[in-house]
Amino acid sequence: MKHLHENIFIDELSTHWRFTAGAVIGAALVIAVLKLAFFPQAAPETENLFEGFFISHLFFAALTPASLLSKYKSALWLGLLVAVVSSAVTCSLSDIVLPYLGGLLLGYDMHFHVCIIEEPALSWSFITAGALLGYGLSQSVRRLSRFTHGLHILLSSTAAGMYLITYGVEVISLKALLFLPILIVSVLIPCVMNDIGVPSYIVSLNAGVSNKKELLDEIHSEHHHHHH
Repeated sequence: MKHLHENIFIDELSTHWRFTAGAVIGAALVIAVLKLAFFPQAAPETENLFEGFFISHLFFAALTPASLLSKYKSALWLGLLVAVVSSAVTCSLSDIVLPYLGGLLLGYDMHFHVCIIEEPALSWSFITAGALLGYGLSQSVRRLSRFTHGLHILLSSTAAGMYLITYGVEVISLKALLFLPILIVSVLIPCVMNDIGVPSYIVSLNAGVSNKKELLDEIHSEHHHHHH
């Protein structure tokens, strides 16, 4: 697919939303079944499920940009640092901050729970491990991010949904249906920014003119199997 490199992020958003919407709807069904079948009342296990999905999301969110930035060989430290910081910020946005604000907007009594601050050792160890593994595996697994990106989206959708039902939202309610578009936006923008936008921007800033187009094309093409 031909595209303008300066508009990679917008291009990806425009083609990626259908895949994200499908992942969000699938995750919502899984969450509804878990809630209704196993946790009909508020329970500590619900919070544990959210934290489990969130920690897994952190791992794969760091792994994906690290594997993409491994193509830019001249700055190992930069690729790992960007993957760690980007995943910490975007995961918190997609799984916690945006669902929390959406809940408040719809009148729910939401509770703000930020895992990377309240459970720093566990969260940052998974982020760092994901970045290191992503960079290492990308040397031997071709197009690694093609597989991890899809799992990243699914985990983000599930974690964001689990946050909503754990900290304020009832599953069976008219308002709950309004969270589908909120979840799609919550997942779509931060995850595409983390997996594609940030790596593309770093390459644009640091790659030489001669190999910049080739690197950007490779980053862009690894995700288009999700869109067709």
